[in-house]
Amino acid sequence: MHKDTFNQKYDSKKLYWGTRPSDLVKNFASLATPGNAVDLGMGEGRDSIYLAQRGFNVTGVDQSEIGVRKCLKRAEKLGVNIKTVVSDVRSFKIAKSRYSLILSNNLFQYITKSEAQHVARNIIRGLKKGGLVIASVFTYDDPRFKEYRKKTTELEPGSFLLVSGDIYSLYDYGELIDLFSPLRILYYSEYDYFHTHGDTKGHWHGIAELVAKKV
Repeated sequence: MHKDTFNQKYDSKKLYWGTRPSDLVKNFASLATPGNAVDLGMGEGRDSIYLAQRGFNVTGVDQSEIGVRKCLKRAEKLGVNIKTVVSDVRSFKIAKSRYSLILSNNLFQYITKSEAQHVARNIIRGLKKGGLVIASVFTYDDPRFKEYRKKTTELEPGSFLLVSGDIYSLYDYGELIDLFSPLRILYYSEYDYFHTHGDTKGHWHGIAELVAKKV
């Protein structure tokens, strides 16, 4: 999505995504050896702060200045240090063989699949031996897939140009595994869940989750 879209989401005293770390990161981050970590598309920093509290040297990357600012304010209040970079993840340079842990949590749906392939290659390159990537995407089982195919322009299979000008991508079975095929897959799951965030009536999502290791 465009930077302005996220700035609008985050332009509030409240935290749009809340303070609780994502379950995927909470469940699997302990498999990584504490060291350098990068959170790509950090948003307001809920996962970045969680990692910093557990001894990781965290760099959070996001194009939203408002989200980054809110993360730094909360980190200071909690007494943890996080380095932040205001940057589009597609152009952010990931240092080679530097990171014990890289997060791509709910990131790839906001860029095209060809762009995701580029970012995934950079992630793999940036991992140390034994380093982990934690990633998630929304899938074709998400109800929005059929809706977008009917009402929007499909730029490439599964990647849509919305009326707002934003990009949204959804993934077929196993596509997330394909992005990280050079790595050893430690965990992979696809499932549907009912979500009430930002919607009092609630809505369904189809999601794929992956944890993989560089060997």
